[in-house]
Order: sequence, then structure tokens, then C-alpha cells
Amino acid sequence: MMKIKIFVTLSLIISGFSLLCAQKLNFKDKNFEKAVLENFDVNKNGSLEKLEADMVINLFLVQKGITAADDVLLFSNAKMIILDDNTISEISVKNLPHLELFSCTGCKIASFKAEGLKNLASLYLDNNLLENIWLLETPKIDQLTLSLNQLKTIDITSLKNLRKLNIEHNKILKLDISGNPALQTLNVGGNPMKEANIKKGMKTDITIFGFEQ
Repeated sequence: MMKIKIFVTLSLIISGFSLLCAQKLNFKDKNFEKAVLENFDVNKNGSLEKLEADMVINLFLVQKGITAADDVLLFSNAKMIILDDNTISEISVKNLPHLELFSCTGCKIASFKAEGLKNLASLYLDNNLLENIWLLETPKIDQLTLSLNQLKTIDITSLKNLRKLNIEHNKILKLDISGNPALQTLNVGGNPMKEANIKKGMKTDITIFGFEQ
């Protein structure tokens, strides 16, 4: 009887593991799915399984005709995601605990939200149509590039580790950097603001580019 119980238990464990390994992932964007299958379908069965997605560290999907970015959430172990030169109007990236770099330049994004990205250090969203951006629980952002967009305001007060900020060629009238003690360089050229419109607080050791001398 004991041997039967052990055998049944082991069979259930093996079955569960096999099911996990063979768990096919469902993609919302077919071009996204096609692109990842070309690179990460390890067993060549024509579908991406959870175990295969969990092995992906760098997701490089440039100019692939992608129109939605929801599928990035399937890659929970990714450290770098690059989606440049696709056409994605809205992006929401959240709960990717290992993500360190995210880039989506030239994608016609109008709205971007990042939430719960505890290790995100570099964010590149230049050359889009950004009007709104929310950065929530992204404490490690070190470099933020938002040039060539349509932003009128931006709140960076929560980015305590931010060192480099580029907001060139937007529509920003004023900026508060008094809560960014690590900030070293700021690019503001092409915005309808004057240096007096930048709230620096006690911060004086910053290099600002874009104002006429």
C-alpha cells in the first residue's frame, strides 16, 4: 500500500511538472509571437511555453510590426526589453522584478505607465508622441530619455537615483528637480521654458543643456 501511495504521489508530481513545462503561452499580438518564436522556441514545436519564456533574459524585438506590448509581461525574468521602431500607442509595463533596461523609441507611443519595476535603471522613450507618463515604484531609474515627444508636464520627484534626464523637444513649461539629489545632467532644449522655470531647491551641482548663454 505504501509503495502504491509513493508511486501515485510521484506520478502526480511528474505530471504537474510536465504540464508546467508544456504550458503554451497565449499572445495578444501575433507579430510579437512570431518574433519570439524565431528566437526562443527551443524545442521547435511552433509554440512558446512558459519554461522557454522564463529562460529569456534579453528581449530584442526591433522593427517587427508589433502593435501591442502586453505580451512583455509573459517574460518575467527579462532584464532587457527593446521594442524600438514598432507602432504601439499605449504601453503599461508592471511587475517585472528583474527588468533593468526598457527601450521603445520611435513607436508612436502616446501614453506610458511603468509600475513595480524595482530594478529598472534605464528607460528610453524618445521620438514618440508621448503626452502622458506615469512612473510608479521605479526607485532605481538612473537614466531617463524622453526627447522628441509631446509632454507638457512630468513628475520626477520619486526618482531619487536619477542621474541623467533628457526632455529635449517637448512642450514642458516648468520642471521640479529639487527632489532629485543624484541628478547630474539635464537636457531641456526645445521646450518653452526658461532656466527660472526649473525648481532646483538647494541643488547647484547640475549641468543643464539647452539654454542660450
